[in-house]
Amino acid sequence: MTRSRTLLKRAYIAAFFAAFVLAAWLVALQRQETLQAAVPIENRTIMIEASSDKNETPSSHTIQQRAKITPLPEEIFLKTIDINLDDDEDFEQVILSKKSAASSSLEIIVADFSPALGIYFRYFEGPIAATKLDSIIVQSIDVTADGLADLIVQGLNASNNQTLTIFRRLSDRGYARAFSGFGGEITIQEPENSETNVPASIIVQAPSDSPGMTTQSLYTWHGRLSSFEKSSETLVKQNNTLNSGPAGTGAQTFLSWLNRLWTRNTDASDTRSLFLDEKNNVLIFGSPQIQQRWVIKSAERNENRLYLTCSTSEASDLDRLVVIDAKAQDEIVLGIIDQQVSQFRRDEGWSGIYRASVPSTAPSQSALETEPGFDLFFGRYLGDDDSVLVLGPSKSVIVMERKYREGIAKLYDYNGYRVLDFLQIQSNGLAGERLVFVVSTEQSGDGTIKRLRLDPARIGPHGVQLGYRTPYVFTKTS
Repeated sequence: MTRSRTLLKRAYIAAFFAAFVLAAWLVALQRQETLQAAVPIENRTIMIEASSDKNETPSSHTIQQRAKITPLPEEIFLKTIDINLDDDEDFEQVILSKKSAASSSLEIIVADFSPALGIYFRYFEGPIAATKLDSIIVQSIDVTADGLADLIVQGLNASNNQTLTIFRRLSDRGYARAFSGFGGEITIQEPENSETNVPASIIVQAPSDSPGMTTQSLYTWHGRLSSFEKSSETLVKQNNTLNSGPAGTGAQTFLSWLNRLWTRNTDASDTRSLFLDEKNNVLIFGSPQIQQRWVIKSAERNENRLYLTCSTSEASDLDRLVVIDAKAQDEIVLGIIDQQVSQFRRDEGWSGIYRASVPSTAPSQSALETEPGFDLFFGRYLGDDDSVLVLGPSKSVIVMERKYREGIAKLYDYNGYRVLDFLQIQSNGLAGERLVFVVSTEQSGDGTIKRLRLDPARIGPHGVQLGYRTPYVFTKTS
């Protein structure tokens, strides 16, 4: 009897020791997760290595998971977006994923951070209509007028049709799908008066069997069904024909057609310009005050519509979907869909109707070909009063009146003038001063540039306007 009591006592001691060790291990694990959760938000996202083939599914070893969000079996995380969906102190992670490597559809996962547990937890997931990863833009907008910001996902499908998926925000922090569809063009029509508490409506345009016509469907919010339902369908005349824009069907043909200077002069006090640098794959937006360069990450075309996914050096992780409609040979309509980090929306006023400064006609093209190419201008020039000009494909330098400026120079034809457009890039990476000159050259017998004259000018609502100041004359030295 005494022996059995001793064995039972030892068993109790062993069980207590095992429980103590297990409790200590759990406490250490929780502290480790808390420390990992204290890493800044940008270091807690899921980092995905870029693949040379955009259609290639990343393998498991190419995904570096830094957040405490564990993929389900066979689930593949493709991209994460940090966005504040509920205007609290923490960012949520919106994750674009696939259920498996063989899946052709995409899913969206919303994960929030739990300060108590020190980890992220997923609280919603659902399918989206977009299938092309690079085109997807996520926004937080209250389109149901219930005071809660809904989740808006726009992008393109495999046929390059525009897609829209709306997830309605629920009172318990979850989401429910309220709309999902695609078409040649999808527009969210918000109330003109932002103070009125009225839900938005959705306009979907799709091809029609009738020649020259398109089907326009209107979807309005149905409170009882908690979804956007079709309220009307009408046939409307197409506002542009297939032969009104660039030839062919490929995106590269559209980009080549777009490779000229476009201006928007609807407001004389706020003129805007757009130039596609096809060689460097960059969109250059300009105004009298600023100039921005957007790097083109991908280009997709659907008839006379071009979709460009772009990013800027100031916010490389915030993509912008630029939609360009060719309305005529020398007229485009430009719209921008911005990736958000909160309910605040960026808008620098670049959208609108642009017209080509140089019409795309055969005489103009031949005239351009007789002019020397920009690469002939590359080199070093010296001028009076210690002036220096260095032109290069990626970086240029201008020293005038003893002031050093380093930046990017572009050369293009505008209303019969050959224009040198220089944008200063400051040491912090932001755009600085913009200088515009009308260029005239003196060439040697072999066609090389011998001397360069720069007349100060500016681009206004009526084209190039000379400043009637003393020109700068440079001699090429190398």
